[in-house]
Amino acid sequence: MLRQATIAALTAALLLAVPVAGNAQQTTSSIRGKVVDTAGGAVSGASIVVEDLRSGVDRTFTTNEAGLFLATRLLPGGPYRVTVNGSHTVDVPSIAVGDIYNLTVNIRPAEVIEEIIALGQMNEVVEVAAGPSATFDITDIENSVGFGRDIADVYGFDPRLMIDVDEDGIGINCGGKHPRFNATTLDGVSQGDRFGLNENGYSTAVGMPFPYDGIEQIAVELAPFDVTYGGFSACIINSVTKSGTNEWTGNTFYEFSNQDLRGDKVADNPSDFSRAGYDKTYYGFDIGGPIIKDKLFVFAAYENTEEPRFLAKGYAGEGSGEERDWLSEADYNRIVSIAQGPTYNYDPGPSGGDGTQETEKYMVRVDWNINDDHNAALIYNYFDGFQDRDSDGDDNEFEFANHYYVKGAESETITFKLSSQWTDAFSTELFVSSSEMDDSQVTVGDPTFADTQIEIGGGDGTVYLGADDSRQANSLDTSVDYIKLSANYLAGDHVITAGYDREELEIFNIFVQHSRGGEYDYFDDSDSNPAFCAALTAQQRFDDPLCGTSGIDKFELGRPDRIFYGSAAGTNNRFDAAAQFSNVLHSLYIQDEIFIDHVDLTIVAGLRYEFFESDDRPKFNQNFFDASGIRNDANIDGVDLLMPRVGFTWGVRDDLTLRGGVGLYSGGNPNVWLSNAWSNDGISNVQLGGFSGWDEDDFFPTGSLPNGDPANSFTILPGSPDSVPLSGTGQPNRDIPQQQIDAVAAATSVPRGLVLIDPNYEQPSEWKIALGGTWDMPWYDMTLDFDYMHTKGVDPAYYVDVSQTIVGQTLAGSPIYDYYTEDTFGTEARDNLMLTNSPYTPRSNMASFVLTKEWEFGLKAQLGYAWVEGEDVASMVAATANSNFTGEALLDINDPLPGNSNWVVPQRITLGLFYENNFFGDNPTRIALQGYINEGQPQSYVMDSGDFEGDGFNGRHLLYVPTGLDDPNVNFRWDDRNSPNPTMQDDFFAFIAREGLQPGFQERNARNTGWTNTWNLSVRQGFSLGDRVYGNLYFKIKNLGNLLNDDWGKVTDAQYFPREIIRDTDILSDGRIQFEEFSDESLQRTYVNPSLWEVRVGVDIGFGS
Repeated sequence: MLRQATIAALTAALLLAVPVAGNAQQTTSSIRGKVVDTAGGAVSGASIVVEDLRSGVDRTFTTNEAGLFLATRLLPGGPYRVTVNGSHTVDVPSIAVGDIYNLTVNIRPAEVIEEIIALGQMNEVVEVAAGPSATFDITDIENSVGFGRDIADVYGFDPRLMIDVDEDGIGINCGGKHPRFNATTLDGVSQGDRFGLNENGYSTAVGMPFPYDGIEQIAVELAPFDVTYGGFSACIINSVTKSGTNEWTGNTFYEFSNQDLRGDKVADNPSDFSRAGYDKTYYGFDIGGPIIKDKLFVFAAYENTEEPRFLAKGYAGEGSGEERDWLSEADYNRIVSIAQGPTYNYDPGPSGGDGTQETEKYMVRVDWNINDDHNAALIYNYFDGFQDRDSDGDDNEFEFANHYYVKGAESETITFKLSSQWTDAFSTELFVSSSEMDDSQVTVGDPTFADTQIEIGGGDGTVYLGADDSRQANSLDTSVDYIKLSANYLAGDHVITAGYDREELEIFNIFVQHSRGGEYDYFDDSDSNPAFCAALTAQQRFDDPLCGTSGIDKFELGRPDRIFYGSAAGTNNRFDAAAQFSNVLHSLYIQDEIFIDHVDLTIVAGLRYEFFESDDRPKFNQNFFDASGIRNDANIDGVDLLMPRVGFTWGVRDDLTLRGGVGLYSGGNPNVWLSNAWSNDGISNVQLGGFSGWDEDDFFPTGSLPNGDPANSFTILPGSPDSVPLSGTGQPNRDIPQQQIDAVAAATSVPRGLVLIDPNYEQPSEWKIALGGTWDMPWYDMTLDFDYMHTKGVDPAYYVDVSQTIVGQTLAGSPIYDYYTEDTFGTEARDNLMLTNSPYTPRSNMASFVLTKEWEFGLKAQLGYAWVEGEDVASMVAATANSNFTGEALLDINDPLPGNSNWVVPQRITLGLFYENNFFGDNPTRIALQGYINEGQPQSYVMDSGDFEGDGFNGRHLLYVPTGLDDPNVNFRWDDRNSPNPTMQDDFFAFIAREGLQPGFQERNARNTGWTNTWNLSVRQGFSLGDRVYGNLYFKIKNLGNLLNDDWGKVTDAQYFPREIIRDTDILSDGRIQFEEFSDESLQRTYVNPSLWEVRVGVDIGFGS
């Protein structure tokens, strides 16, 4: 009923203003003026001309009975000139995207007094979307260091926005949330990660999808109390492209770096990170001007990059990249020898070396001033790029080069906009866009050799070779058709805004893990071996009951602990398991904004209503329904949300403006959550063994072997009683066991390993309450911007395993889960994950300030600080349901409580210094220093899940810290296969004391990693080449601290996954937790490449104004 009633009410309201209306993020600006006489009375009927001095385009208005006019749909920037009654003029230097410039013109016989309403961050504008925000114009962009030629280089130094650095690039965490919950738009069209695979938040994982020099303005808003904004719950990052003007202008640039312009030492790490010879090049151009003066304009920008990717990892002492001290040269050589030998005949490649990245992107914009009342724009944007990537690059992982993959992305967007001023009071904007994006992931080496994972040192690390399990069938195509029509109507002192937009998303995604070679895991059981075992052969260690076999032993003997295989049921053709579906998001909104000039107050209030429409459903799995009683074919058709918002901006006095509001927001929820239900329906894609693979019990029922049922009692090599027949030509680690091929071929539907959407699923959302302001302080001409925001989550999304239930409780109080019994659920109905909503309400708080000071001698300084605390129920940032479910640190797998978010940076300090002076004639010298200091993100101490849940191979249960040796909740058995390790107990309690951990279960993400800092510097020297031809020579330095001192500038952050402190646990019959193996793990890791300084030198040459 809510949906029907809301549609009816909003539609009725919209029809009063416009036949069809729309949304999207703001891409234009407005000027609102009031004309008064000498007595302060409104002057109606005054003639107003608003001229864009860049293009000569002007628009005419007449003031209404309240003396008001509203010029909407203006291009951001400026300057503009406002002329009243043909004689009185006011120049408006610049308007930020999405803002309204308020002015009051007092007409007297011989003069015009200009009164600028000082509201918001800029003295000239009122922020209609009141709330925590930051706007950056072309001057900010040009003065930024801009080391990576990414808009994040500009806005990322706002203290509320964390630059989350890793080896694959950067992401921006807004207010403690992952980049996937942001919205990134270009001219109002999404350039964000709609599907949900990319850490950077862009649609293209290999870089920003549009040219840097094509951007005119950037706006970042965390809580815009304006219902025209949608598609995010963290923040919206809105960029607007440049337009051509009446003057031809252009610029070309070239930047260069190589191995001699990069550091090679990181603090206390003894490794030499120098690289063999390489070149980095960045070049491009932009040009704009009139095709027909005052009428038709064009602007175009092009950019190309070629650079290495520093991926190299080496074994201990190799002298290559980041060395893994847990991998010896002897173990490395042995693995290579076994892989290349006659058993496998596979070349794993060398130790993982460096890769490359190339991108090409361009945009073209044509603006047409049809007449004084109508103007149109056509914008085309294209991106193509690829980068070599490591699949498994954590500190406890090492992969050979042929385990790498190539990540490719190609995107194309075309947008048409038509802005119309129908009357002095009524204007509309039609907006039509179409975009396509193709994402590919292709393994570097032989694609037929299985993902082979060999554990080293009892779990100290894992060596990877073969085709990564997630790259064996992985490609994504998305297409989006978008339309909106929005309207503004000036009614007295009110501006009524109404709109409708429709976004249709079509997805084709093939993601079938383990489908071409599968995955073979070889665990290490040798860490507690008696000394004599080292002298034995692999076969002798396997035969001796006192010895455990290592992961390398098992690889040599062809005895994996488990084998994964998955493909399309019935056909074993992985392409038959592709997910293909579409959905349509409809958005309607209506809003009233009033400016009360005599108290300098702007109030905006409105409603936004969104609902999904979809005719596609996952295939219905009858076997799963029979086993569980739950349908797996739910979709999001009819999921809706009504979002009210109210905001204000108040000029309390000339030097103080306050802003704030309250509103509900939703968006950034990736479609990969939905796609999992199509890809994992137990019909299209059958993953044998779910998340635990097949082991000896799957291949050989208990007691069926002549030697009983020993551990690891099967081999993929021929000639043994426990040999598993392989398919095809019988090549180990290439040809899947025939039993698995047959099982998939015979499957019509399996009740195991499904992902489904809760039939009662609701759209997650967040309430945001904010209060802030801008104060022109009376001391030293400084300006202080301050904000506070409180967030409350509603219906947060997470996954539950519907095939597990609570079967007991430990003495320490944590629940024990296991699969339902055969009588109630069916023993095969396991590992079935459902996307649902949590009943809990995670909360977050953020407080920040930015202090700005400018000196007449050319220096500008900005100092910022932000404090953030934030919760979530589940981070939900992985691409698969399994990773989202198993990657969380918790106590109750199906009922996790809100805890500290993985992405929160509790404290962040930023500083920007910008200096400009003409030391050499009229040629400017510009120097910029930008940097930040911040506390690290958090992570959790966990222990082996053991008997806490189902198969129990996930190490994610929050660590229990005993009160001492006599803790009644714990039994200490520090040994393995009856080989005591008396020092392990002492090491464990020493670790507890060192880390200051208190007794009991530890809280999720309770420990933040250490502080880190980065400072970037640029120096640009201008020069002249003649009339209207100019240029700059420049250099840019990333991580200046590391350049000055090897011990400075180290970039650290939290490990991506929780750290498993107790690797082996059991739950005894009396409910005690048994500790069996301790590992001293650090929550913190060092990011080597971001820690190393780098210098780029460049030149740009331009012409025009």
